[in-house]
Amino acid sequence: MGLSLQIYFLFGMVCKVAIGDEQHCSKYHYEAQTLERIIRAEISLETVKNDIQHIKEGMEKVKMKTVEHKSELEEKLELMQHTIENVMINITKTNDKEGLTTESSMRQFCTTNTTCSDVEDSECKWMMCKCKPGLSYHHGTRKCLSDCGDYGYGNTYQVEIDALLYGFATKTFNSISLKDCIQKCTTEGSIICRSAEYNKNSQICYLSWETLHTNPSDHRKDRREYVIYTRDCNSH
Repeated sequence: MGLSLQIYFLFGMVCKVAIGDEQHCSKYHYEAQTLERIIRAEISLETVKNDIQHIKEGMEKVKMKTVEHKSELEEKLELMQHTIENVMINITKTNDKEGLTTESSMRQFCTTNTTCSDVEDSECKWMMCKCKPGLSYHHGTRKCLSDCGDYGYGNTYQVEIDALLYGFATKTFNSISLKDCIQKCTTEGSIICRSAEYNKNSQICYLSWETLHTNPSDHRKDRREYVIYTRDCNSH
């Protein structure tokens, strides 16, 4: 039996007892309505309380799942970073064996520029700490320099892939391998070679004193057939 029917049944019984006294019956009718409103309000409040409790319980479950999911993601990310680091180390070792030493002694795995902050004017690129484009690394001072000066130039290089320094070649070599192109820059005696630019498709090698740092406005990006090697300072 519904709440209203129960209350009005009670009201009817009271009116029967009080029959002949219309004013008295009306009084009970008013009180019955008031009681019904109070009971309904209490039931509604209890329902709201139950709903809030269910919401809280649901939110707590979601929160626990979120924490667990976050922990799983952090573990996966750490594993991925470790795997990538090993891959990068193996690639570097392979390059060294082939005589393609493309990185200086600054070799350091990174995910953000902050990781490379211990070396002045460096940045994180392709998950390795490198000097900013066109700068040379000096191991002794742990700095990236625009000019090696009295230190002289060594036989290791900073790499900028998919990039071109247009119009500054001092010497050009055709039908040459990348390994030989870098070697040419290291041993060239007629000029001081600071950058070696290589076209992987045409196998043309360009040697120059200029770098991406000395001529930043002539830096052509997204040229996938090109790669630029900027020579590091002598580490001694």
